[in-house]
This record gives sequence, structure tokens and C-alpha cells, in this order.
Amino acid sequence: MIKSRLAYLVERYMNNAISTSEQEELSDFIEQSGNEALFSQVMMDLLDRAPQKDNDLKPYEDLADKALRAGRPTDHSSARTYNIGRWTAAAACVLLIVLAGVYFRHTSSPVQPRLVKKTNSTNELIVPGKNGAILTLADGSSVLLDSLGNGKVASQNGADLVISQGKLAYSTTGSTSGEIAYNTLSTPKGRQFHIKLPDGTEVWLNAASAIHYPTIFTGKDRTVELTGEAYFEVAGNPSMPFIVKVDQTAGIKVLGTHFNVNAYRNEPVMKTTLLEGSIQFHTGIEMAPGEQIVKLRPGQQSQLETSTRKLAIENDVETEKAVAWKNGIFNFNDASLQEVMNQLERWYDIEVAYENNISPIRFYGKMTKNIPLNDLLLILEKSQVHFKVVGRRLIVLP
Repeated sequence: MIKSRLAYLVERYMNNAISTSEQEELSDFIEQSGNEALFSQVMMDLLDRAPQKDNDLKPYEDLADKALRAGRPTDHSSARTYNIGRWTAAAACVLLIVLAGVYFRHTSSPVQPRLVKKTNSTNELIVPGKNGAILTLADGSSVLLDSLGNGKVASQNGADLVISQGKLAYSTTGSTSGEIAYNTLSTPKGRQFHIKLPDGTEVWLNAASAIHYPTIFTGKDRTVELTGEAYFEVAGNPSMPFIVKVDQTAGIKVLGTHFNVNAYRNEPVMKTTLLEGSIQFHTGIEMAPGEQIVKLRPGQQSQLETSTRKLAIENDVETEKAVAWKNGIFNFNDASLQEVMNQLERWYDIEVAYENNISPIRFYGKMTKNIPLNDLLLILEKSQVHFKVVGRRLIVLP
């Protein structure tokens, strides 16, 4: 079934105008294996235009529940067996994540905290992350940026450091000692931050990440060092290329472009996604002969396996997914359980553990990051993934 036909049937269902034959056609699609991704995408497209009133979302909930019932095993003994690509409870019910994201976007009142089943006895509410970072100056002193208001933070060699509207920026003073000074901006778990570097390059730093850079760029290039994840909008300067050394394992060379780098050490693959312009990706930080070098065009993603150093290029990727974190969204499209848990661990400043092997289920859908962990777990529990929360430790149960 093509996407337009499916969208037509779903809209007819939402408007309570679907015929008996169309209802059977839609039900047949839901019950067939391998259709969850297309169904999820159509639901998301329609939900983007969903009405503002919560009660008007009821038809979407009903249809997601229908998908859930279609994928639920009838044999209780097989209820914990997951098969990727089939309408299992785990694959179908994640559509409720989409519904939850729309609900929280459309609801103007504050989210009311609830407690997930099997939570800790202290009923601790684990809140989402926020803007904040630690700035380490050239002399080794540190400044906590979480609670600082607008104004000058410090002066470094050749630059004033100023916070304005939650962003750290460098203003060149023209007075330098000739010795290059370096700063490091780091975000712990549960924090992210926006910085404007001395050359005008804008960088958004995700949780559990760090960027090391000079307070003024001199010489033939502009080199920074990154660990974790960041989104870059590089200021153009053809005479001085911008270079990112990624976790001492890879390098990126650009002139002016927009791209995202995901290089967390607990992820098996380092991903660099290009949104605009062009970049050269190197499998080493020295940009030396013998390294693998690839040139990316917009919509491409380099994928470097951290263990084998195997490099691959993915074409026509979902660039929106790569930068969803920057826009306040969890994008779980085709994400494994471990990928989902890694995101939650970083954003909610928690520890995740598994009581048994990790279930091979896939998630589809998006939701806002601005809700308590307890609310998010209530949604994930509907996909037959269960948890126990002890303090700030989230244990995934078999």
C-alpha cells in the first residue's frame, strides 16, 4: 500500500467516514508484518496537523490501540518473544509515543507528575534536563553556567566571555599577550548548552559532552576538540578551514557548513550527519596520508564503527533525527531499546542497567523531552518493556 492511500484510509477513520471495505483494508494492513514504519510515519504526519483539544486526539489513540491489539501475541507463553518487523506489542504500541508527544505539545497546562509502576519507595520525581554547563578557563578555574544571568563571565587572552539569553559568546578585545589560551565547555548528564566561538561559529553541545577550543583563532586553521555530541553551524572562512578533532579518533574538515557529530563512547558507531555545505571526514585526527577520507554531501551520514574502524556512508538519512535532541525532541524512529535507554540515561542523569539480555525490539515515534522520566516510562511500559527505579538507577526488567 502506498503512503497516500494509507493516509487517506487513516483520515477516513479519524473522521468516522470509513466504509466497511475500507475498514477491512486498513485492518489488513495493520495485521501484516513489516508495516509499522510506514504506519508510524503517516500517523506522525497527521498528528502534526492534529487539533489542539485533547479530546480530539481520541481517534488517534483508538487507532494506535488497534495496532497494539493486532500485534499482541495470543499465546501467553510467547508474550516475551520479540521479532523485529512484525506487529508485536512492542513495535505497535510505540505509536503511543507519538500521541504522547502531541499531547504534551498541545497541552498548555503544566505536566502533572505521575509515578511509574515498580518505582522506588521514596517516590522521587526525576525531572528532564535543562540548559547548563561548566566552563573551565585557561588557568584551570571553573565557572558553573547553570544559574548565571546575562553579563560578562570572564576575560581571557584577547576575548571577553559574555552570556546573553542562555548562550555563551566570545567578544574579541584586540588585546593579546601572544600566548594562546584555551577554554573547555563541558556538559554533565542532564545538561546541554549553546556557545558562539570566537570566529562566530555556533555550537550546540548535547548532554555528557565537551568542546575544547582557543579563545582566539590564529594560524592556518580553526581547530577544536570534541567528545560526546554537538551540532555545528560553522562560520565561513575559506582562508582558515574549521577542523574538529573527535575524541582523539577521527577528524572533520570544513569551510562553512551545518553538521552534527555523535561520538559517545558507549555508542558502537560514530555518526557525522551533514545538513548543509560539505565536509571531509577523516578516520584519524592528524589528517595524514593513509587515513580513510570521504567527502559528504547534504543528507549523507558517515558511520565509523569504533571497534573495527570500518567506515560506511549512509545516503538520504533522516537529518531531522540527527538534530532532534537540539530541538527538544526524542526521535525514536527505528531505535533499539539500548539506543533509547542511552538517550534517557544522558538526558535524565540516571544509570541504566539490564536484568537480562537486551530485547531486540525497535521503536518508532517522537515525543517531547520536556517531561518527567516517570511520565515517559508510563508510555514505554505500554510496549511491554518493564522497569524498576531505585533512586536514580533505572533497571530494565526481563
